[in-house]
Amino acid sequence: MPTPKFAACLAVTLAYEGGYSTVRADPGNWTGGKVGKGTLKGTMKGIAASAYPDLDIARLTDDEIAAIYERDYWRPIRGDSLAAGPDLATFDYGVNSGVSRAAKALQKAVGAKVDGKIGAATIYAASASEPKAVVNAICGARLSFLRSLTSWKTFGKGWGRRVGEVKARALLMAGATAEAVLTSAADETRKAANDNKASNASVAGGAVTGGTATVQAGGLDWLALGALAVAAVVLIGCGIILYRRANARREMAAAMVAVAK
Repeated sequence: MPTPKFAACLAVTLAYEGGYSTVRADPGNWTGGKVGKGTLKGTMKGIAASAYPDLDIARLTDDEIAAIYERDYWRPIRGDSLAAGPDLATFDYGVNSGVSRAAKALQKAVGAKVDGKIGAATIYAASASEPKAVVNAICGARLSFLRSLTSWKTFGKGWGRRVGEVKARALLMAGATAEAVLTSAADETRKAANDNKASNASVAGGAVTGGTATVQAGGLDWLALGALAVAAVVLIGCGIILYRRANARREMAAAMVAVAK
């Protein structure tokens, strides 16, 4: 029988997973895992045909869906053995990006061996760790991973909001006050502002360096031209990364404020 801890975490996660979807362009809706491959069975509350091709997705009941989440996500992360807060942070990350990745984030946060398999040693290390610090570490790792994906440009706003809301709810579960959550959100906002400043400076530096490279090209100093061109690309690339990180921090901070209030 599902425990109250699992039910509380599942309720948060299901709020992001939506209802029944059969969008043909979504490979997850096909039993073959690719658009047009297999049968279009769709996705129900995060349970996708690509991962569960033998299920009748459209007719899944809430109890069946809960049983799948408990078996395939909650038990592997040892949710009932984790403190309130870290359980939600790890569970929702696992549902969104894979159990192994979430487990590794937890293990790194608590100083356990990072192998993606949560066993007695990880649970022991987690029990000796401060829950709110664990939540912060897991959500920070999760945001960094999502931001590294090429699809961040398309889905980043929603992902950032989800991580922020989950972080806020997990902190509250771990005993943080609403004021503490708001303070954490303010810290993220300040970091976003710093990232923006650094991004602008990096892009400007890249533009200046690129302009210098053009001047050098007029003098046919090809060695200097190559070095300056590489430097310009690196500077501008760093600026773009910082800009995306700033946006991610802002989305997360705004979501945290909404939950805390």
